[in-house]
Amino acid sequence: MLKTCKISGRRFEVSGDDLEYYKKLGVPEPTLCPQERARRRMAIRNERNLYRRKSDFSGEQIVSMYHQDAPFPLYTKEEWLSDKWDAMKYGREIDFGRVFFEQFHELQKTVPRAALAVFANAENSDFCNFVGDAKNCYLCFGSIFIEDCMYGNPYYSKSCLDCFLVRKSELAYECIDCEELYHCAYLQDCYQCTDCYFGYDLKGCRNCMGCVGLRKKEYCIFNKQYSKGEYEKFVGGFSFCDKEKVDVSQEKLEELKLNHPRQAIISLSCENVSGNYIFNSKDCHESFQISKNEDCSYNIQTTTSKDCYDMNYTEENELCYEYLGNYRNYKAVFSAICYGCRDVWYCDYCTNCKNCFGCVGMKNKEFCILNKRYSEKEYFKLKERLVTMMREMKEFGEFFPVKFSPFTYNESVAMDYFPLKKEEALSRGYRWRDEDKTEFKTSNYEPPTDIKQVPDNICNEILSCEVSGRNYKIMPAELKFYHMMKLPIPRKHFIERHKARLAKRLPYEIFTSKCDKCGIKIQTSYTNNRPEKVYCEKCYLGTLGAVY
Repeated sequence: MLKTCKISGRRFEVSGDDLEYYKKLGVPEPTLCPQERARRRMAIRNERNLYRRKSDFSGEQIVSMYHQDAPFPLYTKEEWLSDKWDAMKYGREIDFGRVFFEQFHELQKTVPRAALAVFANAENSDFCNFVGDAKNCYLCFGSIFIEDCMYGNPYYSKSCLDCFLVRKSELAYECIDCEELYHCAYLQDCYQCTDCYFGYDLKGCRNCMGCVGLRKKEYCIFNKQYSKGEYEKFVGGFSFCDKEKVDVSQEKLEELKLNHPRQAIISLSCENVSGNYIFNSKDCHESFQISKNEDCSYNIQTTTSKDCYDMNYTEENELCYEYLGNYRNYKAVFSAICYGCRDVWYCDYCTNCKNCFGCVGMKNKEFCILNKRYSEKEYFKLKERLVTMMREMKEFGEFFPVKFSPFTYNESVAMDYFPLKKEEALSRGYRWRDEDKTEFKTSNYEPPTDIKQVPDNICNEILSCEVSGRNYKIMPAELKFYHMMKLPIPRKHFIERHKARLAKRLPYEIFTSKCDKCGIKIQTSYTNNRPEKVYCEKCYLGTLGAVY
């Protein structure tokens, strides 16, 4: 079945499997295409724009992902988890004469929230958001099981800086979509590599520099084989602090990348999947950056999930739909940031709840609507009546309206993956926050080019980003990392560095194209107007490991 997205006007398919799924959940078919549905969900998640403000519980100064103009009270994680307040006291009766979303948003504006989304243990990681099991980390976002990491979203990693979706790695710098790295820098789409620099699509390589598409190679420079002595002499004469040499190396790498065929879809140990970056999954479609998923579609950055559609940033979930964030839910539908919940609908920031509808900030509760408790019989009767009303008003089946997002569009991760200009965002009903550049301080401090000459007191200096003018500082642990890896002091603010990494990645979207070698039809995230050569799986596998 083909439908027309009511926002973009784009035609999108609702497959027979999709229809069966919607029927099983008891929800109507979507009115938006997958990209617009993802944009709408991502617009309520802000990862890396942090603000200083006071806790509404203690009055102490705290760091928050919410701006000062947030309408609801903000607590620290410890305050929010305590038993010193009760979300039930904000409960209210259902008004069947008014639209549900307005009533829900009024509730949202009164219930306290945690200033940062920190799950499980977080030790000495006060400036991180959406993290769990973090130790000695700074400005990491959307990460779990990390230690001594900064500026990025590593997973199960240690001592990684300025990385995007790097897993099970240590001592990695400026790496993108990589796994099992050790002592590497400037890599993308590389796996099981050690002491490799400026590389793309490497697997099982050691001591390689400026290489593309190699498998289990060692002592290669720009895809040419050298002896160990020749390689060590070349690398020994190279300095990451020499901008001219770095620029030349990156230019050569880009030339090699254009000559090296790209894989239409990156997947491993999968069966019947479509999308990109799919691992150990089965029967999953139009999904991106997923692993251990089964019978899922339209998911982005999810792991260990089953029977879930339209979901982002989650792990260990089942039968969830139009859901964003957090772990271990069963049947969380049209909801966000719930943990350990079961049969929750249109809920936000709830923990260990069951059979709840339209609730905010609840913990360990059951049979509640708009934070008010009912008997089991009353709950199901009122829920059915409420769903009927929402269907009549064309609310049921839609995620939270964009105008109710606690964040402006340019604060949210939607801006990362589905960028809009200010005028476009406002015309779609999103809010926008212009940056107050009067807060920027002009810095006359110029860090030495060579890391060997950088003094420890640089950590007392305020630096200015050469792109945006934003101020930033070098942390002592960060400086130690640069000395150890022989890397220069960054000249850009961490948000600008994040943007540069994003620009190197493909969109979360699928296009129909042809293999540039055999001509068969392929599904890929590469658009037809890009310069890369894109091959089907069979043709791509026939090109691997070339040293030339």
